[in-house]
Amino acid sequence: MKKGKQSRSKSVFWILVFFVLLCSFILVFALWKEGLIRNRYIALAKVIPSQQEKWLTLFIFQEIYDVFPDAEIDASENPESNGYWKVRLKLPSPEGRILLSRRMEAVFSILSGFGLYGEKRTKKGSDYYLLFRDLTPWIVLEVRYGPLYQVALVIDDFGYNLEEARMFLRFPIKMNFSIFPHLPLSRQIAEMVAKKGDEVLIHLPMEAVQDSQNQRETFLLRTGTSDVTMGEMVRSALQSMPMAKGINNHKGSRATQDLNLMKEFMVHLQGSHLYFLDSVTIGNSRASEAAIEKGVRSYRRDVFLDGSSSTEDILQQLRETVAVARKKGYAIAIGHARTNTYLTVKSFLDSFQDPEVEFVFVSEIRPPSQDKTLAPARDEN
Repeated sequence: MKKGKQSRSKSVFWILVFFVLLCSFILVFALWKEGLIRNRYIALAKVIPSQQEKWLTLFIFQEIYDVFPDAEIDASENPESNGYWKVRLKLPSPEGRILLSRRMEAVFSILSGFGLYGEKRTKKGSDYYLLFRDLTPWIVLEVRYGPLYQVALVIDDFGYNLEEARMFLRFPIKMNFSIFPHLPLSRQIAEMVAKKGDEVLIHLPMEAVQDSQNQRETFLLRTGTSDVTMGEMVRSALQSMPMAKGINNHKGSRATQDLNLMKEFMVHLQGSHLYFLDSVTIGNSRASEAAIEKGVRSYRRDVFLDGSSSTEDILQQLRETVAVARKKGYAIAIGHARTNTYLTVKSFLDSFQDPEVEFVFVSEIRPPSQDKTLAPARDEN
């Protein structure tokens, strides 16, 4: 009798196993046919409906990370809005906006099979992707993008005065400090700048057209400077400020016109981490042209801030900087370590509210300027 019962139990057990396997096969086949088996979270949402929302949420995150692995996602439940999930996503730049939109359209299409409805809205530069279940919000995904336009503010002529440096270090934005090499306070100021996290440039004196402007310079790149001397100057300047990310010229209206001199100079920057910023102290500067030929990352100054000491004139130049950035994607403005320049820039920044513009280090500008559009020259000072 016992043997008969055991035999029947075994038969029932194997029949159940068969049906479970058959059902699993049918389910897997159905998922495969629907194109959903490619995503394990969708498969799990089908197989384990009691945890469906968990798997579908993970599915959404995976779809985002597949396209934007460096995306910043912050999720929280908002009790003031019926408990729906509020998700913030920040992308580093707007370039992925269309790609994300297409991906979310595909996500909405898949989730519609689970009784969810998706909708996209745009408000104040941000995109919102909303998912509803029975007209009740389930997830609200807010997508913010990095600023569209970049502005780099470069302040020249540091090295003489600690208080001047401390003034400009108070700015909450990213700043670029161009420091003379080999002055008594140069290294100390460079270390202060680096400690705050701002960018250091070597402000390298170059020969001006007017000889009177060259007389007091003991560390000066002149036309006719030998290759050996030029190499020693670059190495010495970099040793004095090893944290420097770039070099820009102080004066240099004569030196930067000399294409051969500039080519020889750029050779000494090859293989280094330094970029070259042409201050454009004369309209027909050949420095950027030489840098491009020698494969040195280079930029050109777009706007000169404080040719006039008038507060209104400096403010107008700051507004012009933003206008240039909006036109070509970025702008580089150069000013000087002066109290009035500091106060005017501070006043401008205190009231500046443009989420599409970010202040950056020169080295962050995308892409590096390799165009030959001439910025207006300025008087050397």
